[in-house]
Amino acid sequence: MSDRDREPLDDSQEFDDVSPIDEADAPREHRPAPEELAVEAEAQAEAEADTGSAGDIASDVALTDREAVANDAALAVRRVERRDVVRWSARALAGVAAAALGVGAVLGAGALPDDARVRAEVPATQVQPASPLQSRVCAGPALRVGTADGEDALAIAAIADPSLVTGSLGGDVEQAALRVTGAGDVRGGESIVQRNEASTLSAAQSLDIDVDAVRGFAASECAETSLDQWLVGGSTRTGRQTVLTIANASEVSASVDVTVYGAEGPVESVGSTGIAVAPGAEEVLDLAALAPGVSDAVVRVASVGAPVTAHLQQTTTRGLERGGFETIDPVPALLTTVLPGVAVTEPTGLETQPDYDDTAGVLRLLSPQGGDVRVVFQASDGSSIESSGTLEAGRVTDFDLEELPVGTHAIRVESDAPVVAGARTVAVAGEGLDFDWVAGGQARSGTSAIAVPSGPAATLHVVSTSDADQEITVAGETVQLPANGVHEQQVGGGTVEVSGDDLVLALEYRSPSLVGGFTVSTQGRAASGVLVVH
Repeated sequence: MSDRDREPLDDSQEFDDVSPIDEADAPREHRPAPEELAVEAEAQAEAEADTGSAGDIASDVALTDREAVANDAALAVRRVERRDVVRWSARALAGVAAAALGVGAVLGAGALPDDARVRAEVPATQVQPASPLQSRVCAGPALRVGTADGEDALAIAAIADPSLVTGSLGGDVEQAALRVTGAGDVRGGESIVQRNEASTLSAAQSLDIDVDAVRGFAASECAETSLDQWLVGGSTRTGRQTVLTIANASEVSASVDVTVYGAEGPVESVGSTGIAVAPGAEEVLDLAALAPGVSDAVVRVASVGAPVTAHLQQTTTRGLERGGFETIDPVPALLTTVLPGVAVTEPTGLETQPDYDDTAGVLRLLSPQGGDVRVVFQASDGSSIESSGTLEAGRVTDFDLEELPVGTHAIRVESDAPVVAGARTVAVAGEGLDFDWVAGGQARSGTSAIAVPSGPAATLHVVSTSDADQEITVAGETVQLPANGVHEQQVGGGTVEVSGDDLVLALEYRSPSLVGGFTVSTQGRAASGVLVVH
């Protein structure tokens, strides 16, 4: 055996007798120690297991019996170690292969021919709930905060009850009134719930008020609950009371933060954060207590714990003259929004008188982040006027509409950053004054039953955001709607069924001295089901 083939010696292979051996001397008998015998027995058993038969351990005559035993034992250990190495190497190679396969799938998929690629579809199922549930919360009765004599600034009273209508294509619709916190027997808005139907739910209310201090008309949509919403409109200057209602129709408490924005930006206020709204309850706040003297308000309502629904109610009085009533619905901040059916009326000159400047039409915009904005005013005959500019972050900006042609316009607003929009329209006549805030809305598709509460001369405004011509259906009538076209049609009370794609809808009510309306919201999230990936 060459030196290369020899196994290296370890501690077990050292001789216990280090004295020199004379070649003339006969070999001395070796008496193995118990440890050697144990190693020999273990090696013998290992050899029998490997060969299937017993045999002589000493296979190399150049070594002593004890060396042979030690070497065989070392070989047996190395065989075990090699098996471990093979096993771990195989595992490591499998991991490397899996990683290489993943990298190759990401980096090399585009380099493979189509017929060599393997496309795996993720197993998924669209699951509709067994009992789909949608909910809306209405603004409720017209409220007054504070007594007429000023003795109790926190007193809350209902001065007019609404007329409520629901629109649904099926399912079970239930409603229940919320309670107003700290107001005794004053009822809040209605909570509307639809079960067992995946189509959209619509609910709306109207208020026709004519009492000593308030006269006007308001129509509003019962809105979905949300964790973040905006209210465009309202004023807290002298003679304008704006009431904020925050309704919690859930079964858990909500904590709400309210931010009021004006022309100079967000208004610093005390008591506007951490407002507790109990389950099944409605909080009522006088906006002037949070932000007094704001002529051009936009309000943000953000909640944690539970989603809520917020509305504004504005009452205007100028001395002893009643100047109108309006309910303002919540809207989201969007990159693109459309305001349908914004009426521009003939100037009367009244808007030039002191304290009557808010009897003129305006477009109100706010971008929380600021950015460039493009506005298109589209008349019912298809003609349009474009304007562009830059909005300062957090500052409310009002644009006069008096230079637009008299008539009904659809206003399209596009911005680099999310923006909220609303437009004020007015009704001025000898028998009285009134105003309405038209909210910006999003497009919707499919078939919906839109709730139409009672009111003067209800008109449905339809604005297409599609680049293609289409055929829509309104109240059973077929209408050819051109790309990005507009349509208006008078409708009766109750419900009106509308079918079409990419449509923004709004209802307008108008008489010489009364005006109101609302923009129809998009389909509820609860109706769309859940995508389950297996």
